[in-house]
Amino acid sequence: MANWLLRHREAFARILREGGVNWERFGAVFVEEGLLPRPEHFDAPGPEGHKARRRVAETARKAWARAQLDRGAMAARPSPEAVAAPPAPVALPTAYPAGESSSKAQDRLARLKRQTLDRSGRKA
Repeated sequence: MANWLLRHREAFARILREGGVNWERFGAVFVEEGLLPRPEHFDAPGPEGHKARRRVAETARKAWARAQLDRGAMAARPSPEAVAAPPAPVALPTAYPAGESSSKAQDRLARLKRQTLDRSGRKA
C-alpha cells in the first residue's frame, strides 16, 4: 500500500483535492484492489463490520501521511552528486578470538538470540 501511494502520490493527491477525503471509501477500494488485506468482518453489517472498515480507513490514512512525510524527506535529500563517496571497505578479521572455534562462536550467537527472544516474549 505505502509503495503504491509513493508511486502514485501526485495522482492520489489530485483525487483528494478534487473529490475530497473519504478514507472509508478509499480503504474499501484499496481492499478490493488487493493493496490492503481484507480483515475479518470487513463485509459484515453492524458494529463489527463498521469497526473493521474503520481500521482499514485508518490504515489508509496513516499510509498516506507516511507517503507525504517520505516525499518531504526525499525533497530534503542532497543530490547524488553532493553525497561523498563511501569509504573503502574495511577488511574484517576472519579468525575467531584466541581459543574459540567456529562452533563456539555459533553457540554464543544462538544463546544470545535465545536470550533476546526470551526477554522480548517472542518464540524462536
